This record gives sequence, C-alpha cells and structure tokens, in this order.
Amino acid sequence: MNRIIKRWWTTVSGKLVADVEQRDDVTARELCRMMKRCPVCSGDFDDHAYAHFAVTVLNDQQRKRAMTFIDACEEHRWEEARRFQEFEKDRDALVAYAFRCHTGRLTLLLERSPFEVYEPDRLIACNVLDETSGERLERLVSRSDWRRLHGFGAVGDLPQYC
Repeated sequence: MNRIIKRWWTTVSGKLVADVEQRDDVTARELCRMMKRCPVCSGDFDDHAYAHFAVTVLNDQQRKRAMTFIDACEEHRWEEARRFQEFEKDRDALVAYAFRCHTGRLTLLLERSPFEVYEPDRLIACNVLDETSGERLERLVSRSDWRRLHGFGAVGDLPQYC
C-alpha cells in the first residue's frame, strides 16, 4: 500500500486507534457495526480479518473517477481498483476493503467515508466473492495489511445490503 495512504490511515484519520487508552480498532468496530454478521458464515467476527485495499475521493468534480473506481470493484478488476490511492482530508472518500472470513472466503466491502466527523460511515456494497475472484484479490493484499477482528460479536441480523 502506498506509504502516504498507510500513514494517513493509521494516524491522521483516527479511525484505527481512537486514542492511546483505547487499543481497539475503530475501523474494525465500525465495519462490524455496519455488517452485523459475517456475510459468508453468518457468524460473529472471531478469526476474521480485513485489509484496506483502495480509496478515492468522492465529490462532484471527480464523479466520473469515482464511478470508474466503483465499476472496477464491481467487475472485480482488482489490479485497476488497487491503483486508486487518492485521499483528501477535506473530501468524502470511497474506501474498498477486502474482508476475510475464517472459512477463507473473501468479501469486497465498499464504504462511503465522509470527512465530516458527525456523519457516520456507510457501507454501500458488500459482495461475497467467488473462490477465484477472492484468490485474485487476496494476492494483491500484502500480508502486513491484514488486521484481525478481535472480540467483535454479531449484533442483530444481516443488513439488507449483504
């Protein structure tokens, strides 16, 4: 992953670690909140992991670029989607995550991440991948980019978008 994006992701955004006292992964907690249950096994999130995969700016001036990003993700053109690594701290973003179930199956998650702190992140796509597509995506994610979901149980039923 691009070092600038990774550095932003782990420090500036504040979404991974809220503060020194709170050692939990805020992104993991938010993904679990939005999904409720694993879209693959319908269970809780023990022994599951996620990885930030790609990001692009979401605004009116770059609408065409955002649609290209969404199309690349929906059509499983992983190499093309991976090239999207744009972020602007004062703009909304579309963020793609690879989500791995304990069964080994992967899911692509697309999230709308607003820059306004009072607006919640929204899961806009949850696509359980077939084995071949999942393996192709997993090969593009560095082993060090995977983050485990620790202690996040299931909350309610699967949402309608999974």
